Amino acid sequence: MSASTDYAIEASGLTRRFGSFVAVDGVALRIPKGQLYGFLGLNGAGKTTTIRMLTTLLPPTEGCARLWGHDVRREPLAVRRLVGLVSDETSESQSAWTAREYLGYFARVRRLANPEAEVERILEAVGLHTRFRGKLIGSYSTGMKRRVEIGRALMGGPKVLFLDEPTRGLDLPAKREMWRLLQDLARREQVTTFLSSHDAQEIRTLCSEISIIAHGRLVFSGRAQDLGADLDTFEEQLVDLLLGRGSDRVDVAQ
Repeated sequence: MSASTDYAIEASGLTRRFGSFVAVDGVALRIPKGQLYGFLGLNGAGKTTTIRMLTTLLPPTEGCARLWGHDVRREPLAVRRLVGLVSDETSESQSAWTAREYLGYFARVRRLANPEAEVERILEAVGLHTRFRGKLIGSYSTGMKRRVEIGRALMGGPKVLFLDEPTRGLDLPAKREMWRLLQDLARREQVTTFLSSHDAQEIRTLCSEISIIAHGRLVFSGRAQDLGADLDTFEEQLVDLLLGRGSDRVDVAQ
């Protein structure tokens, strides 16, 4: 696979085995810079394993992947400098710290020139009200904690933001607030966002381009609207693909 400067994420034949079990099987992706891209699948379909390979947390068994032209195998440090990640594995904010203390720690780790100002800028960007910034994270709602985690992932200005089920556990009003936040961040911060979810409405609302993974293999890549002009049709087509009842509609980058 030759790298292109037009793409934030490129993958070809990306595969991960655990013993005889194939968790991800030959995934191919080509995601332009600045896009909010959806990655849909059932629990256990291979979404999180794919993200872990793309973010260098898990080496591929076969295939290759690049972020902004940097190979995830050969240049892991360069890749890590480019990415921000929010997942279940990173979502346990320090409950005994305030949001300012928590993000301030990461600002100092990244050796930012003006950590206090950057923390306030990030907290403003993720919409955490000033009256909560000095309170303990343990007193926050689930939605507020998720905002802090997204703020941590944005620290240092990543080029690619990976969000693995960012609205899991949120009620509907908090989920819709999070959707507005993600749309605003994509527009204002110009960060390529890779959104992994099993929520059809979430993906269809936020993402124009999507991939669907089932049993470790991509079963669709293309425009969300190609699966239906309305949510009901989209969900019907999605269920067929996830359960193997759909026709061979995969249109992936090779």
